[in-house]
Amino acid sequence: MSRNSFSSYISLLLLLPFIGNCVKKNLAAADYFERYFKYQDFIQTEFKDDPVRGILYGNPEADSEEKFYKKDGYLALSFRLNENGGRFRKELSDSPLSVFPESPYSIFVKVEPTEFHTKPTYKITRTVEMLSPEVSVFDVFPMIEETVEHLRKSEQNQVLEHSSLQKFLCHQFDCEIKKENGEIFLMYTLSERMKERFPIAYKKWNKRLDQVSFRFQLFQPGGFTKGWEFYNEGKKLILGIPNSPKGYWSSPKTLYLRTYLFINVFGLKIDIRGLGYTLKFNRSGNTDTVTGYYSKIPETTIGGRFLSIFPPGAVNFFIPGNMEEYFEGSFKLLVEGSDGKGGTRVETKTKRNGNKTKVLLTAESEIFRDRFLPFKSSDEDDEPAFFPELGKNIVLDLRGK
Repeated sequence: MSRNSFSSYISLLLLLPFIGNCVKKNLAAADYFERYFKYQDFIQTEFKDDPVRGILYGNPEADSEEKFYKKDGYLALSFRLNENGGRFRKELSDSPLSVFPESPYSIFVKVEPTEFHTKPTYKITRTVEMLSPEVSVFDVFPMIEETVEHLRKSEQNQVLEHSSLQKFLCHQFDCEIKKENGEIFLMYTLSERMKERFPIAYKKWNKRLDQVSFRFQLFQPGGFTKGWEFYNEGKKLILGIPNSPKGYWSSPKTLYLRTYLFINVFGLKIDIRGLGYTLKFNRSGNTDTVTGYYSKIPETTIGGRFLSIFPPGAVNFFIPGNMEEYFEGSFKLLVEGSDGKGGTRVETKTKRNGNKTKVLLTAESEIFRDRFLPFKSSDEDDEPAFFPELGKNIVLDLRGK
């Protein structure tokens, strides 16, 4: 499974809590998301058919090395977005570029070619800086808490009436809200309406929901039964929110995410059970810190026949190495890293200071240079684009319009 596909599902999981009508409006959060979505739209459009886009998102491929600046023992690429009169202009460099009010967003990617068990890898350090409204995840959790409480008391037509995002989603999906024993189920089934308005996005979702069954479980320490579950049943996406005490989600210190995936692609059947991710939240003075890292290697089973002809052991003719070894190595890189000192880690610091607030994200990861990307060949950009429209409606909800 490609990292981009996985990230899309995670993003949807994190966005769905807003759908129930944001009871507590937050203009700073609306401004933050509006800016962030604009910056991502610019990168997506500016580098539409350019490997630089994958590099900037921390996912370089072996044939994209020519896009880097060659340094002493490593590869580097820096990007800064400059703004003038509402128009954006890109700037590329071989060194980190600082942010200013007229240059509010930058990315620096450093890549060190290395090896893991004789297989070539990239060690990647990605740093993102963004000037931001004074808002952080600590402001979002109380909003989610109030939204969940509102959902418990509202009928579906009331949610639809007051939420721009819910209206948007229910134009693309068949929507349903069920309540059973204090638990809420938000359900969205792929519909022909989405096929008419977003044909490429529909084609992707329709195909991949046939190929992938997934379940994400998000919970606090000791609170597995109070955790949220996001999963699919064929073409239906479901967010399950169990009953929990009031205030339970207003200020968590630690969250655990468990991922279960069953992928059936090209005749291969890949079963991934229990990939663990940990998120920690800390507030000290005017600095809010979120740290995330992979913390549990999953159990993986591989079967089926590649292209209905070749058994998994013969797939190394088409992908880098034996399938079992490949996935075992990939997850060890995610959780432990090639040096055993820690795999993929992300730290986001929000230094709150009014209109001078800065968000600094630092991500460290290690990936194989040759990777199995089952969905890459079918990827194409949406036109019209689904996720930008989703983002616009999130912003509308946060503004209260």
